Amino acid sequence: MSTGCYFFSSDNFRGFKYYTGINEALKKIFKSMSQIKNGKETIPLIESLDRIIASDIASNENIPRSDRAAMDGYAVIAEDTFGASENNPAIIEVIGKVGIGEIPKIMGGSGKAVGVATGSNMPQESDAVVMIEYTKVDKNHLHIVRPVVPGQNVLKIGEDIKEKQIIVKKGTRITPQDIGILAALGITNVEVMKKPRVSVISTGDELIDLGDIQKGAKIYDVNRHMTIASIIKLGGEPIDLGIVNDNYEEIKKRLKKAITSADIVVISAGTSVGEQDIVPSVLDSLTEKNDLIHGVSLRPGYPTGLIVINGIPVVSLPGYPVSNAVSFRVFVRPLIAFLLQTEEDLDYTINAKLSRRVVNTGGVRTFVRVRLFMDHDKWVAEPIMASGAGIISSLTGANGLLIIPENKEGIDEGEIVEVQLLRHLKA
Repeated sequence: MSTGCYFFSSDNFRGFKYYTGINEALKKIFKSMSQIKNGKETIPLIESLDRIIASDIASNENIPRSDRAAMDGYAVIAEDTFGASENNPAIIEVIGKVGIGEIPKIMGGSGKAVGVATGSNMPQESDAVVMIEYTKVDKNHLHIVRPVVPGQNVLKIGEDIKEKQIIVKKGTRITPQDIGILAALGITNVEVMKKPRVSVISTGDELIDLGDIQKGAKIYDVNRHMTIASIIKLGGEPIDLGIVNDNYEEIKKRLKKAITSADIVVISAGTSVGEQDIVPSVLDSLTEKNDLIHGVSLRPGYPTGLIVINGIPVVSLPGYPVSNAVSFRVFVRPLIAFLLQTEEDLDYTINAKLSRRVVNTGGVRTFVRVRLFMDHDKWVAEPIMASGAGIISSLTGANGLLIIPENKEGIDEGEIVEVQLLRHLKA
């Protein structure tokens, strides 16, 4: 390693004859999934937060349904106020008022003013509202010191939402404000995409579950819990199929169960080229198509495997937690979005100055964990020095990811880079 140069080496590429490009692998999987359609369901509006809308929702009415006052004041004929000033106020008669939620029983017109509040229906014949700040009432006469023009301070019928207007598009992930606008239309139930069911399996003789007593070389299962949390965050429904030992028949049995009960299967570990890495051969045995993708141009995460069995995509993630998390991000996240018929959520990004040079292997997309910090009012991205993809603290310690594309051999110190945020930043 040369001085001042940081190489993100968390996996090596020994034992693989070739590597499939990331885009090529996803394209192949999507093509095999092209006939898969996720179901829909109707749920109460109040339960729809973060769910994906299954079809366009159009307004069934105009909002507002009638012309309304946009300010507290007086509804008038604008022409009656022309030329009004502090020294020469326009004086017109006050004939009554309209409260919020009332249908006006009085009619405006030339020389007439009607008191209104924000949201009040406009009386007929009135075409503007003079703000109360620019008026003074003397008995039943209104003194106006500032003119208005027709339509001023009036919310016209359909100005907010027009009848038949699309207000929430198919594929939208529902936000609180979406719920608000749907509530304004009186919509009580919405049709959403069903949550994709994702079976999750961990493999490894060394693994034990949370709550078990740790003895000898046993370690707690990290990947399964991290994967389940990620699935929930993306809008999927995880199916926890637990831990299976490094046994060919047991893994095969668990995978068969997973495939029959889910829309996507995620299995962790046992996917490299070691003696106990038997997951690829099990996956191969479950189909006669011989179309397993094993080995992708991703660092960390090169041993990732992908295959579609009976229409169900199976993603075999590496066992090292960092490789596992990166591979999930690159492959499982778009599969969930595909089944939800929505776009992947855009990652928040920030531009920062790279604190040291990083290099990359040609043809490989590399994800560099970085720590972002403020220095002299500018963001700096510092690559986290980690000896391997098994260092889980390098993920929790990172607040951003720097992606080096396949066609770039490195990024120089001091270069301004775009970093995907993993956490909210504090300046």
